[in-house]
Amino acid sequence: MTLQDAADLASALLTIHGRIRRTLLTGKSDEVTASQTAALGRLLRYGESTVADLARAEGVRPQSMGATVQALVDLGYAERRQDPSDGRRTLVRATPAGAAAREDAWSARSRVLADRLAALTPEDRATVARSLEILESLVEP
Repeated sequence: MTLQDAADLASALLTIHGRIRRTLLTGKSDEVTASQTAALGRLLRYGESTVADLARAEGVRPQSMGATVQALVDLGYAERRQDPSDGRRTLVRATPAGAAAREDAWSARSRVLADRLAALTPEDRATVARSLEILESLVEP
């Protein structure tokens, strides 16, 4: 495939991104949705947050994020607490159970990809590694 036009490359990249996501979802064994996984991952990476800040970071409405957070709380993967510096605000943080669930899901998806990457030639794996270095520059400031 020789895609030189930026628009064609963008389209191909979005297509392969979707195919990778669908491939990883087929082996999914938990009940956590993609939006719940994203919110939980953000809480684990950046620490506790308000629902409004989570919504802004994920590009969704606060009401949608509120439902997402409630589902995580119901699963025992997150908990709410009053902000000690401002009693009007509620903070959300991941629980140890949430961290463990996220790690289990991450490990399962990594195994699927590792098995597929292992089937490639060493040269193709090197090309994938180089591609990741290049793609990283597209998403980092």
